[in-house]
Amino acid sequence: MVLIMLIMAVESVNALLPEFIKKESIDMTAFEEEIVKFEAILNQPDTVKKYPSYEKAPISKQYPKQYTNKKKVYAERPPLMIEINTADSAQLVKLYGIGPSFAGRILKYRGMLGGFFSIEQLLEVYGMDSVRYAGIQKNVKADTSFIMTIDVNTAEFKTLLHHPYLDYETVKLICNYREYSGPITCSDTLRKVIGYDPMYEKVKPYIEYRKSNIE
Repeated sequence: MVLIMLIMAVESVNALLPEFIKKESIDMTAFEEEIVKFEAILNQPDTVKKYPSYEKAPISKQYPKQYTNKKKVYAERPPLMIEINTADSAQLVKLYGIGPSFAGRILKYRGMLGGFFSIEQLLEVYGMDSVRYAGIQKNVKADTSFIMTIDVNTAEFKTLLHHPYLDYETVKLICNYREYSGPITCSDTLRKVIGYDPMYEKVKPYIEYRKSNIE
């Protein structure tokens, strides 16, 4: 009986409880006013900047013409050109792969030859290889007017032997011819005395036949 009475009491409370709770009313006036303001803002003319802060303006706008960097144009330098029969050591070291020591070798060999008849003769300088020569051949020239010649009829044995293109046997033949047959009057005679065309062709630009001595 007690349990039944408790159940009935609980059911009665549940049935009567909503009547005692006052419903809380929500004021929507403020929210409605905010909506009206937001709509009014949307209807206003566009006042946003043309280029917002988060967007970059075109380059022409960022950098006016008077401040644009223009590429400088430099006058083309003439290529390096060295005349090897008159150049000194300071000029030779400007060439690719030529240091002071190598410049000294070129000058020494030039002195022994009497000057360079052709730039290809640089390949005869001690230590000159095809790679080094290829690096300088476009920057050198040989003026043959500066070549120092040897008078084949008056030059001493040692002077002739000092020339890189004349060996001991050839110099001996030249001196013997001068002594027993007279002066060497022309290049054809020298060719016959030397008897070896490759040597003659190499030494020919350095030989002189003075008429005063021949007469």
